[in-house]
Amino acid sequence: MTARELVLNFVNQYRKPFDGELIANMTGLDIEVVEPVMVEMIKDKTIKLISDREPIYARSNRFNTTLDKQLRAHWNFDPKAALALLNLIEKRSFTSIRSIAEAFGRSRQWVFVYLEALASAGVIGVNQYGYCVLTKKDVGKVGIKIKRGILKEMISHCAELREQQRLQDKVDAWHLKVVGPEPLEEAMKAFDSRNQVTMQP
Repeated sequence: MTARELVLNFVNQYRKPFDGELIANMTGLDIEVVEPVMVEMIKDKTIKLISDREPIYARSNRFNTTLDKQLRAHWNFDPKAALALLNLIEKRSFTSIRSIAEAFGRSRQWVFVYLEALASAGVIGVNQYGYCVLTKKDVGKVGIKIKRGILKEMISHCAELREQQRLQDKVDAWHLKVVGPEPLEEAMKAFDSRNQVTMQP
């Protein structure tokens, strides 16, 4: 993850006021790296200064994307956090929620809920290598409508396709083994026959 992504990850998780030193300690980044990122975040209004006397900051706004209250009543989705998650998935191959959670520094529950929301918005899918990014343009729609069980459906469908491909490869290999050599043998016999006829006086 980039320095900005690490700082953003911290800002999105931390509910209390913070300063640059705290971010540096929690992310393992040097304060010289953290401060320019914080300046950028103040400019784009990701964070704001909340004290006139000390450099104490807080996140500018809570997640405000409308979501399906029935499905995830206590969840709000941050498009920036969703985009950071997409960037991570785009860079590496992930086949499990656990591996994404470890790499992203979030809980498995958080990753699961975001993946479900991203899949429901048609932003991510699953291929033979694991989770994949389909598009980033609809990331702002994340959380508006969530289809429960969509991750399980996608993984099952992908497993089914993989199994079909495996069976097809097996059939193709068998077909090549059984049928493949015969035309070649027949062609060689025909070639030998023609040669013998030609060579006869």
